[in-house]
Amino acid sequence: MVWRIGKGDTVKFWQDRWLNGRPLFEQDGILQVEDVTCNVSSFLKGDWWDIDKLRAVLEEDLVQQIICVPVGVNGAVPDAQIWGPAANGLFSVKTAYTLLFHGSEWPSYDWHFLWKLKIPPKLQIFLWLVFQGKILSNEQRVRRHLVDDPACNYCNWPVESILHIFRDCEKAASVWQAMLCPGAHPHFFQMDFHPWLRSNLLSKAMWGDHVPWPLVFVFTCWVLWKWRNNQIFNIDNEVSYEPEKIIVAAVREWYTASQVGGTKAPKMPLLLTWEPPELGQFKLNVDGSRRCASGSIGAGGVIRNSLGDWVSGFAVNLGKGQILEAEVWGLFFGLQIAIAKGIRRLSVEMDAATAVLLVQQHSRLGSHPLASLIASCCAMVRQIGVCYVSHIYRERNAVADCLAKWSHNLDLGLCVLDAAPSWLGSVLVDDLLGVPRTRWVSLASG
Repeated sequence: MVWRIGKGDTVKFWQDRWLNGRPLFEQDGILQVEDVTCNVSSFLKGDWWDIDKLRAVLEEDLVQQIICVPVGVNGAVPDAQIWGPAANGLFSVKTAYTLLFHGSEWPSYDWHFLWKLKIPPKLQIFLWLVFQGKILSNEQRVRRHLVDDPACNYCNWPVESILHIFRDCEKAASVWQAMLCPGAHPHFFQMDFHPWLRSNLLSKAMWGDHVPWPLVFVFTCWVLWKWRNNQIFNIDNEVSYEPEKIIVAAVREWYTASQVGGTKAPKMPLLLTWEPPELGQFKLNVDGSRRCASGSIGAGGVIRNSLGDWVSGFAVNLGKGQILEAEVWGLFFGLQIAIAKGIRRLSVEMDAATAVLLVQQHSRLGSHPLASLIASCCAMVRQIGVCYVSHIYRERNAVADCLAKWSHNLDLGLCVLDAAPSWLGSVLVDDLLGVPRTRWVSLASG
């Protein structure tokens, strides 16, 4: 069980399990502890976290993890213990089984996107094992008492980790140097293991004759793994190795077959424009942003009147977290600014359907980790008076999307924009003129 923060007045900042599933004083990154019995509420300032106070006692990485933690600043939802392994905070047999058989070291990374990748099924399972660190590198084999030496059999590096097999070994590095497009992956050899996997598997880059880079990446990892196993287990047989030729042939064979066999549903263009609010009303557009490689999140938003004039805007750097947290924090800060402006009639638009659904079902959230933050948002909606939150497509949310992405350039915290930044000029003009943006949607079958 872990604590979900509400007011933070009953949860011990250093001693209770409210961040990463264990007490804060047991985690790396502690600079100093002045009062070990203090509550979480002592690190809140007004309506948010006290960043300066956090930075005085914690290293930056921990600060970035903390400031995105949802809190109920108005006390609408009390502190509560919830089931940490579940995304909705509710106990389930499935999450208990996972915790029992995989322990607390089970990775918290979201790997469900693996099953959506357009790659051979056996490589999906292979990647699933790689992502969880379950394939038998020499490091793992030593832990299981299968061998005595964890060193790499090819380059004699002291510890053959999974990342070493797929990237850092001399043989693997030479293969990647041959396969990488010049300048397309500047930080390829500097990233940590999971960010490295995610950024390449979710990349939109193309390789060669318009072949998706994730497909090339997966097949390259597979060939490296097969070659490494042949080197270890077929000692008496010399292994022929022409990586580029093998990889290119496998990639083109699968890509061609998948293109021929696949039947995509026909699509039609949908022209979408930003629509100003009715006379006498204001419109708030908000959006969140997350960088997969670093895990950093941010949010941004803009309030405009019925003429499309800029009333106020914001961008907020929220440290490290998940995209849903960024979306809901964006709604929180947008509503907060609207109240400060004295707005009484407000239309709120978001392109995050899940966040909108949480707001609409706020009375049934119960143990949800975001319940306290959602409750604060709903309290502000009621305070405004006439206010409703609705979902729109991203093409109608361009200004908020730009501000959310820009937030990554800021220091931690909120930046309120009383005037429109000059670099937003063209996007704002397009909204004012009703310039359509195209979204391709699938035609309903039958």
